[in-house]
Amino acid sequence: MDAKPTLQDAYELFALDCESRGFTKRTLQFYRDRLGLFLRFLVERNVSTLDGMTHTVIRAYLANLQKREPALSSAYIHSHARAIRAFCNFLVREELLDVSPFAKVKMPRLEKKVLPALSSEEVHTILRACEYERDKAIVLFLLDSGVRAAELCALNAGDVEDAGAVMVRQGKGRKDRVTFVGARTRKQLLRYFALERGGKPKPEEPLFTSQRGGGRLAVATLRQLTRRLRATTGVKNCKCHAFRRTMAIQSLRNGMNVYVLAKMLGHDGIDVLRHYLDILQDDVKAAAKSFGVVDNLW
Repeated sequence: MDAKPTLQDAYELFALDCESRGFTKRTLQFYRDRLGLFLRFLVERNVSTLDGMTHTVIRAYLANLQKREPALSSAYIHSHARAIRAFCNFLVREELLDVSPFAKVKMPRLEKKVLPALSSEEVHTILRACEYERDKAIVLFLLDSGVRAAELCALNAGDVEDAGAVMVRQGKGRKDRVTFVGARTRKQLLRYFALERGGKPKPEEPLFTSQRGGGRLAVATLRQLTRRLRATTGVKNCKCHAFRRTMAIQSLRNGMNVYVLAKMLGHDGIDVLRHYLDILQDDVKAAAKSFGVVDNLW
């Protein structure tokens, strides 16, 4: 190829390719945000061609992120590296570059930081602070099913079977999957339907609605609820993802097969769950210390 597109043109080709492959809006926004900052960095250094995007420049960008004050999280920096790597791989696939400049770049270190699960006492505190039956149902549903915030808001009444199976349609990565909720959660759902919805909604109606207007519960409204509960209870970790994390950790503690759990959570593998397994190792050490046979003979 005699002439190569500019970096901006190459990015627009990449964005169009992502869109044509059916990536979710969230994924498209992820690449826009990360690569937009990277391209701005290149422009500031007078790099406008693909040949100018060398491994040295990429390293300089990642090093610049490492030096930011206040410090950026390792997960955030790692996400920039993943976006740049995906962009470079695309350029090779499209034969716009012979070799990916990222091939000589090592991925930034990712801290293995595992946030704690909610304790039983914290969950009860949160439930006592719920003002409506709907809010109690939301807390129990998040904790029991492990669904993400957007997935919860997208559920219809017909997606929850009487036996507890929950069909998550077009979850993260546009993948369908099945998870479950127990009898207590289903009982609270029925209380919510009976006392605040005027009866069980039709299968095509939203599972959860807003208190005002009765429209489908929005993710922003759900996050407002958890912020309100956090302020009321003082439980600092009262966030949507904390319920999902708690479900994962407690399921493993209760003996659930890690591969089954990964399927329920919508993970392709168990890499994410490996961090939770580290917590279980701590449980084993604590139990051994407390109940060791020889140490407890005296």
